[in-house]
Amino acid sequence: MTIGGNSLLTQIENGDLTKVGVYLRRYVKTAIENTARNAGVSSSGNIAAPAPPESINVTTSGEYMQVTVNHAAAIQKGIQYITHVSTNPEFSAPMIHDHGSSRAPMPFPLPSKDSEGNPISYYVRTIAQYPGSDPSHPANYGGDAPAAVTMGGATEMTLLPGTGSGTGAADGQQSAVGLGRTLYRAAPAPKRSV
Repeated sequence: MTIGGNSLLTQIENGDLTKVGVYLRRYVKTAIENTARNAGVSSSGNIAAPAPPESINVTTSGEYMQVTVNHAAAIQKGIQYITHVSTNPEFSAPMIHDHGSSRAPMPFPLPSKDSEGNPISYYVRTIAQYPGSDPSHPANYGGDAPAAVTMGGATEMTLLPGTGSGTGAADGQQSAVGLGRTLYRAAPAPKRSV
């Protein structure tokens, strides 16, 4: 797919520089802006974060959980939904379920008990994010005070702590980061050099 303007380029190449502005405005600027808009990014910085989902629904059966997202806000192409599942309401070290653009992804399995046979309570939140924006505020299952969800099976497994997502902290202690709040995350470095 080309951006057009070949006749203007020919005139510019033949020395008619008065056409440069016309070509840049009509073809280059329009192509850059359309590409950025369709990719969910901006050619000159971050786009605004989407409005947060209004709520999420959680249903379980046995050891399967399904999370659906209620998001009626105006959105643009490229939006992604990322669900955080934690064993504490503070969402420290959550496990990340990235379901792309789907507001009704397939169910996923979770164990009912830890390795010692104790029931596990799960807390769930979802954010929305464009590739070129910060994440939205999270929508918690249960509202402002997250509600616990338990599974109904016999699997005993102590889950490893989550390690985060995107450009969030490498230790996984951040929740609702989604694709990231920063463009880059540096690799961990030694605390000091000797």
